[in-house]
Amino acid sequence: MSPLDDLVSIFAAISTNQESRNLLVLDRDISVHLNYLTNNKFSAFTTATHISRIVWIEDVANIQDGSPDSVVFLINLLSDENIHKLNQLSTLLPQMKQNVHLIVAHPSLDTSLQRYLSIKGLLGDLTSYHVWKSLLYFKFDDILSLEYPNAAFKDIYLDDSPVPLQLLAKTLLVEYIDSNYNLRITNVYLKGRMSARVWNIYEKLKAEHLQSLSDTQRKVINDIDDTLFMDVHSFYNNSVDFICLDRSNDLIAALSSQLSYSGLLNETFNVETQLKPITFEGKLINLNDPSDQIFPLIKDLNFSHVGPILNQQAKHLQTEFSKRNDLKDIGEMKNFVGELSNLKKMQENVTKHTNLGEFIISKFRGWNENTGVPELDQLIDPKQESYQSQIIEFQQDILVNAANTNTLLNTLIDILNLQESSLFDVFKLLVLISIVKRGIKESEFLPVYNEMVCKFGLENVLPILLNLIKLKIVQFLSGSNQQLPFLSFPTISNLEVSDAQNIHNFSLLAKALNLLPSSESESNTDNNVDADFGYPGYVPIITRLVQSIYSRKFVDSIETIQGSEHAIKYGWNNLSLEHLTGETVQRFLVPERKANIFQSVVPPKVSSLQKNKSTIIICVVGGITMSEVATIRHTLKSNSFTAHKNIRFITTGFLTSDQLIKSLNSAS
Repeated sequence: MSPLDDLVSIFAAISTNQESRNLLVLDRDISVHLNYLTNNKFSAFTTATHISRIVWIEDVANIQDGSPDSVVFLINLLSDENIHKLNQLSTLLPQMKQNVHLIVAHPSLDTSLQRYLSIKGLLGDLTSYHVWKSLLYFKFDDILSLEYPNAAFKDIYLDDSPVPLQLLAKTLLVEYIDSNYNLRITNVYLKGRMSARVWNIYEKLKAEHLQSLSDTQRKVINDIDDTLFMDVHSFYNNSVDFICLDRSNDLIAALSSQLSYSGLLNETFNVETQLKPITFEGKLINLNDPSDQIFPLIKDLNFSHVGPILNQQAKHLQTEFSKRNDLKDIGEMKNFVGELSNLKKMQENVTKHTNLGEFIISKFRGWNENTGVPELDQLIDPKQESYQSQIIEFQQDILVNAANTNTLLNTLIDILNLQESSLFDVFKLLVLISIVKRGIKESEFLPVYNEMVCKFGLENVLPILLNLIKLKIVQFLSGSNQQLPFLSFPTISNLEVSDAQNIHNFSLLAKALNLLPSSESESNTDNNVDADFGYPGYVPIITRLVQSIYSRKFVDSIETIQGSEHAIKYGWNNLSLEHLTGETVQRFLVPERKANIFQSVVPPKVSSLQKNKSTIIICVVGGITMSEVATIRHTLKSNSFTAHKNIRFITTGFLTSDQLIKSLNSAS
């Protein structure tokens, strides 16, 4: 049963009378899912569920108007932050004269909901309550996202919630089942404790599911295994690599300025969920519009490459429209008219992205908007005095680790005192300094802290700072008499061990993985030299971890002859990961009865493999950025072995730097 059918069946149980009228009190957090599930045809859903009127939960004061037969509250409880919505009901329900029904969206609630409603005294005021347990996610192209609030970073690392991990494992199982069991994982690569937990949950869920099947069904699945491991070619053509990585492996990418077009859009418009259109010039723009043929061409590009593509498309359109002057007969006119709607749609999309690009440029103040999209070197030109350019330049200064900590903190104070500076930007830069410098002296941070409190207020600074300390994302080094007043707070010692930040020594890790490549060669529109185009000169660690399984070109300028001809999987063997803490797991899931075939295997040549057969599933726990997706796609497409594989992303959600910091702006 689809998630929408499941919800409709719940309403059917509520609306026993075909003439009944339901007032739906809707949680905004669930409305985007309903729009997605109904393909924005919400009227058909309201008809099927006898909904006569809809109000937002925050506008529920006048719901008596219209006298509906029943009031139905639909609330998303996926995040702990949404619990307060249930608390609101304790004051609302006693005032209602209609039948009141409660539907909560949560994948695993059962008796705990009843206990909670009983404790709050709500059970007596409810006619019925229901749990909508369907797995809700957003799927577009090769990406499957749970769209968990704030990508679940806070829930996973600060609240230690198992729910996001369970949802990822359940999503993977659903993908396996929906593939008719052909998506059989053959290689596992896990980096981080949370990734290991996701895999353990998946193995348990899979075992339980297989046990529930009939002997005949299990026989079919075993036959798939026999076919898969028949020989080396069969295995390489149908293998499935599962790469699961914790967000804690790379907070630098999560907190740095994104320079891919899709990443800049997310950062500029503060996209909270990919399900929700952005508002621009009074219009709603769906970035995942399947009719938009321009966005797929430019979404993964560095912003400096977007302008030339849009100009090229505009010239192509001009050429196509000018053909109307050369039409000679009725047949040619009919063909042109038939193409006219497509040309106009293309023109709309070119105009849309041109306007979006110009708006992004306006955010980098100091450029003339009429000069077109700036090149990357303009974005980091120290002569430009715009706020954004200073932020980008400072990020680079931090990562190259050329200045001492005190110098960096003094520069941070200068940025903090700029009129445009934001609390979130200051915290992002502070985290980068702490990670790269492996901690900050208390005495050196004290002036920064005082300036932050003076500008942004203690009530805004302290909650975020305490959570960053508690998670050991920001670390302070003692050794002076100037102690920070908040370090003795009991709340920051609740977690004895934190795995929210896994980088142990960034400088050595950057050298080992070539995270800050220096290349004199210019990159063109279609072929970036390395994967540092999504950030200012930085290759995300998550990208390198994925890339390193299939290639070592980033550390060896010339791949071996064997490596260029044969389908070699390096895995993480002989990769310097000692400066990246957290669990590291590699497994080859071959059936015991087939193990002898793979004991001494010479990989087949890449040219002999079938295209688009094998699959790589990349799962990121705690959120992924759009620029990371862009750089991962680039590295895999650049490798002849992985260029034609099916790539799938599974994640708790898309993350922006502001969202990550904002999610920590609360007590836990």
